[in-house]
Formats: sequence, C-alpha cells, structure tokens
Amino acid sequence: MNPAEQEPSNTEDPRWDELVDNFRNLEVPAPREPSAEERAAELAKLFNTGPLARGPRDYVADETPEEFIPEEPAAIGSGDPMLNLAWVGAVGGPFGLLFCVIFFRSAPGFIYLGLAAAAIIGIFYLLRRLPTQRDPGDDGAKV
Repeated sequence: MNPAEQEPSNTEDPRWDELVDNFRNLEVPAPREPSAEERAAELAKLFNTGPLARGPRDYVADETPEEFIPEEPAAIGSGDPMLNLAWVGAVGGPFGLLFCVIFFRSAPGFIYLGLAAAAIIGIFYLLRRLPTQRDPGDDGAKV
C-alpha cells in the first residue's frame, strides 16, 4: 500500500466535495413573486375558457319543479302503545339505573332488577319489531 492512501483525509469522498462546490458557484437568480396584476391575469386565463363559458353559478333551471309538501306528522304518543312503552323501558331503564346508582344507593334490590328488566325487555321488543325481509319494490328513497 501506498503511504498516501493510508493517511486519513479530511473528506470521505472528494467527488462529493467537488459537487457541493459546483452548486455553490451556480449563479441562479432567486424566484420572483408575481404581482397582484399578474396573478389576476393568470387566474382569469385559467378559469376563462371562452366567451360562452358558463360556470356553476350561471345555471338556470329550465322548469320549476312542483313544490314539495310533506305529510303531516303523527302526534307524539299516538300509534302503538306497546312501541311507546318499549321505548320508555329501553331508554328510561338505563337512565333510572344511573340515577339510582348516583343518588339513591340504598334503593331496594327489586328497583334495580325492575329497571334492568325494563331496559332489557324494551330493547328486546324493539329488536323483534325490526323488519326481517326487504321489500323488493322499495328503493329506500322514502324515510
């Protein structure tokens, strides 16, 4: 081996140093920010596709659709009383249990059991009422 090769050099790769020096010597001007007029002109050129170009705000409907009048909703509480009772049990049971645990810790056990049973029975009844078959003529558009 040559003694010059055994000497540690200050750089690991002289080619890399040469490349870095070349980049430092480049004289490239910094990019210039366009003025407001230039930006407006470029935006107008970008979004203007001709004299007959129409945008989404230029749209006018050819026909006015018939006015939609929704059906009158049923009164609250009317309908199936078992359904209303199931909702009261399914929602009221857990809230009643939470209320008893927080504020009425010394409540008898049958109150806790009754509220838990009301919640379970209400949820079970609501789940049983769900449809099991899909109507083939229903497209799902009506809520």
